[in-house]
Amino acid sequence: MTEERLAQALAAFEAYKERKKDIIDNNLPLPGIKAQKYYYPLTQFLLRMITLFGGESISYLNEKKINTPKDRPIIFANTHKFKPDIEKTTISINRPSVFMASDFKNSYKTINGWYFGTRPTIFVDPYSKEDRSYTYRMMVRYLKEGHDCMIYPEAVWNLSENKIVLDTFLGTVKAALESNAIIVCSAIERYGKKYVINRNGYFDPVLILSEYTDKTFEELSNDPDCKGLLKSILTECNQELRNTMATRTFEIWEDHAQKYGVESRADLPADYWDQFVTSLTKEWPGYKMSDNVEQRFHTKAEIEQDNIRFDSANIRPTMQNAFLFNKRLK
Repeated sequence: MTEERLAQALAAFEAYKERKKDIIDNNLPLPGIKAQKYYYPLTQFLLRMITLFGGESISYLNEKKINTPKDRPIIFANTHKFKPDIEKTTISINRPSVFMASDFKNSYKTINGWYFGTRPTIFVDPYSKEDRSYTYRMMVRYLKEGHDCMIYPEAVWNLSENKIVLDTFLGTVKAALESNAIIVCSAIERYGKKYVINRNGYFDPVLILSEYTDKTFEELSNDPDCKGLLKSILTECNQELRNTMATRTFEIWEDHAQKYGVESRADLPADYWDQFVTSLTKEWPGYKMSDNVEQRFHTKAEIEQDNIRFDSANIRPTMQNAFLFNKRLK
């Protein structure tokens, strides 16, 4: 991206964020609903044709058809591992929804940007606390007005070497409680050009809340004495969300292993992980690993560990702390 194009994208994003604030502060009509009614059949057809002519396929481990209560909005919470998972999960859901996204800059004036303009899309600035708040409020408004939302609770691609699902932000379950929405969790994996999607039922955060109290989410939110209780409820709901996403993912792995066997670790090249990450980042021009690290959720323990590593890197060796360096100072 040229410097001129980047400057245009950043200016457009600032204007977009101001428009978002205006919509929320002044209770203006939510954008994108009319456009989606017009474009949805076309975009679904195009996504299916891209899959077909790309020699790709989508299979389902459990449910293909989504069965949920008719009178409540749905949050589709999906795992996130590569660029095409947006396209494939959109095809699989097969119903209009609001899309939560974060990469306005690299979508600006691209085919991806055009696609996001055909449906209600809420772009968030992950580095702005104010914009994160307005993004959340807009998502809740869409849900309360009866529109389904599609979100990736991990916020970034899961490029972890050992986490089935990354830690997730509380916003997904909080929005569900505030809007009386249910959550449908989907996991997706890719084996060459074959995509496997796994979902099985839904879970209802309101039921978890009812196990703790007879109060509504609104009543808890407005009661200062219930702050700790509300945090406990949100934490349990969020853990249920993450556990469900991890279970759906593991079920795909287990099914694939039973059908095709397990590859030996000894057969993997030494630079396998580097090759894997490089191949993924090439799918989305402008994607930076630094953004992946900075934008994902960090637990308190991770932050403390990072602070320790930073402090250790800046220690000046002395006779008193020589043992930390495992060597004798002269």
